Amino acid sequence: MTVAYNTTTQQRRETKKTECGRCSCIIIYSSEQCVLCNAALELMYNVISDFGLSPSVIRQVDVMSDIDDGCEIPAPLGLPTIRICEELISGLPDTDDARGVVMHAVLKNCFSINTDFSEV
Repeated sequence: MTVAYNTTTQQRRETKKTECGRCSCIIIYSSEQCVLCNAALELMYNVISDFGLSPSVIRQVDVMSDIDDGCEIPAPLGLPTIRICEELISGLPDTDDARGVVMHAVLKNCFSINTDFSEV
């Protein structure tokens, strides 16, 4: 488990790890100023629902307010950016491309039935 501190508010955040040791199966990096970030999040919710996955497998990280996402992964340069397992998608992905990456992750058993990040 990783413990992250936000130095501006001294807020402590504990991050659960997946079975493979990652902080989340899907991470969406966004900000309030990002025009396409909400569309990317909605697209990912639709894609994961096609596979019967819980919305809790998605971790949304606001790059403007979160100093550390708890994953020890450098924040991307462009937004929106979606990290699915080991794959990185920059910009608003095509639905079929996002579905293909999620399917690849499912076939690698990236999503555990017991994985629930809603408490984070």
